[in-house]
Amino acid sequence: MRKRFLALGVSVISAASLLSGCSESTEGEGSRSIVSYEKMQEEYKESIKKLKWPEGVTPAETVEGEDPASRFQSGYGDTQASLAYECAWEKEWLKTYSSNPERAKEALTALEKVPSMGYMSPQRADDATRRLFKEYLDRAKLGDPSGFQNNVRVNC
Repeated sequence: MRKRFLALGVSVISAASLLSGCSESTEGEGSRSIVSYEKMQEEYKESIKKLKWPEGVTPAETVEGEDPASRFQSGYGDTQASLAYECAWEKEWLKTYSSNPERAKEALTALEKVPSMGYMSPQRADDATRRLFKEYLDRAKLGDPSGFQNNVRVNC
């Protein structure tokens, strides 16, 4: 479900940029500006480098499936990197929760960081998204894979 909203947001941003003749914004820190495809990819690459990935997982080098002629809201590249991180660690937990408790615990520890990541901030995610992730994480801590299974099926 999140993917659908993100794609819609990018389309709306792209359309608004075209209609307004918007150029790349250089607004101050904390504000959300419109950036080029290249800047969005830079942001993604920087975010990917900062994140710790499960053993054997190599994230995509770029955000795939986006039109290079589009404009993006700042934070989109980071959001895409963060979603890849979330998916990677959820898949890791699902793969290991019943067979390798140490790796499963490492996955949960990584996923406990998600609520404090930028893409889960009130500026980039709604209350329902944050609440749903917390519910899925809480279920996983009790050994229930259903939340992560659903998220991986829908968003990963």
